[in-house]
Amino acid sequence: MAKAQFQTDTVSHTNLLEITPIVKDATVSKPLVNTDAIRQVMFAMDKGQSMSEHRAPFVAVVQVLEGELKFGVAGETRTLKAHDWLTMPPNEPHDLDAIEPTRFLLTLVKEPNT
Repeated sequence: MAKAQFQTDTVSHTNLLEITPIVKDATVSKPLVNTDAIRQVMFAMDKGQSMSEHRAPFVAVVQVLEGELKFGVAGETRTLKAHDWLTMPPNEPHDLDAIEPTRFLLTLVKEPNT
């Protein structure tokens, strides 16, 4: 796994769309932050790219910055577009397909629910 681009002990600034280009016929991921509490990863998916069903052992938040995804979760397929977000409990099976070139931010909350 690639090293996170940003550390949490300093102030950082970037444009997420600029640092995560859409690559033809590919899915690109860029780890941004990885601490004991959270992990944030930017994804860029070209049209037609997909991720088969998988699970994350943490609470997950998906924030679509641009594009459009079909996102299967909890027995439903949702269409997520720019500015949409979705939350999932730990271990929820999900899959996704890029309907058009899409960039989204995934945040995994690693601390236990209290």
